[in-house]
Amino acid sequence: MNSYRVAVLVAASVLTALSASEASACSCKEMSEKEMFDSSDLVVRGRMKSVTVGVDVADPKAKGETFRMTRGEFEVEKVLKGSFKGKTLLLHTGFGTGDCGRLAEFVGATYWYRDKKNGVVEFGMSKTEIAGQPFYHTGICDYAKFPEQ
Repeated sequence: MNSYRVAVLVAASVLTALSASEASACSCKEMSEKEMFDSSDLVVRGRMKSVTVGVDVADPKAKGETFRMTRGEFEVEKVLKGSFKGKTLLLHTGFGTGDCGRLAEFVGATYWYRDKKNGVVEFGMSKTEIAGQPFYHTGICDYAKFPEQ
């Protein structure tokens, strides 16, 4: 009888943990690739040169507050939508643990940076302003296209 109670307690704990992780997960509105592309402010094709995790970003809604993000240094080869005049774009995303970030994709793209076939990626993003400066960010609900491996 005691082993039965232990088994029930373990099963209940596992189910509780699984339901808690689902609650913190990000979910996206179902959209086609074209709809995601169209909803982006800027879409670029290029290579992710480097990734920095834990960058403090000023919170535009709370004066004096910051939040932490991941920043990718993205070398722009072509602008597919919108306008960007430059060769390097600082692109931000979350960590990916319920904040809808693309940390894994950023790191993966950086790994393939020098590869002519697998290194080129496309990211759709939103553009906002923080302290009068443009701020570009993307997440798992935004357009992205990766090489087929």
